[in-house]
Amino acid sequence: MDLETSFQQLKLGDTSSFPFFYESTKRDVFYNILSLCRDYSLSEDLLQETFIRFLSNVSRIASPSKAKGYLMRISKNLALDALKDRARAGELEDESLIPSPKDPLRVDEEFLLRRIGKALSDLEYRAFVLHVLDEMTFEEIRRVVHKPLGTVLWIYSQSIAKCRKELRDEKEDHR
Repeated sequence: MDLETSFQQLKLGDTSSFPFFYESTKRDVFYNILSLCRDYSLSEDLLQETFIRFLSNVSRIASPSKAKGYLMRISKNLALDALKDRARAGELEDESLIPSPKDPLRVDEEFLLRRIGKALSDLEYRAFVLHVLDEMTFEEIRRVVHKPLGTVLWIYSQSIAKCRKELRDEKEDHR
């Protein structure tokens, strides 16, 4: 089965192809959310909410080529709404990205993400996560963040330079 066939079945109300569709798209959606909210457990919750909303609106999506974009937009809006809600409630924490046993990332990677997350701006962190963890191309990132390709490349190079500095400073601190 391919993504297009799976989408067409979902659009017709046949949910038997949902596991395939979910497995094929969840990584991109998850890292899109994580790149915005920087909170691992919140990202997991919002991933589920994204797919619930997607399924309830799948009949409105015109074509299979628009499905992934629709998922990315839903996930972005949910992440931003969650951040606004947490800010209003005073719940934004420094201790985000706490791993659980089912997380696809190892604990040392979680520590590194927290560490570099503090050193990078929101856009730098987003570009870093989408390229390094989600393995998106810079052209794909350009479309997600709505910036010119040159700007995305510059932002990514800045994030790498800051990561190197942060990790070098960490290494020197342990000597």
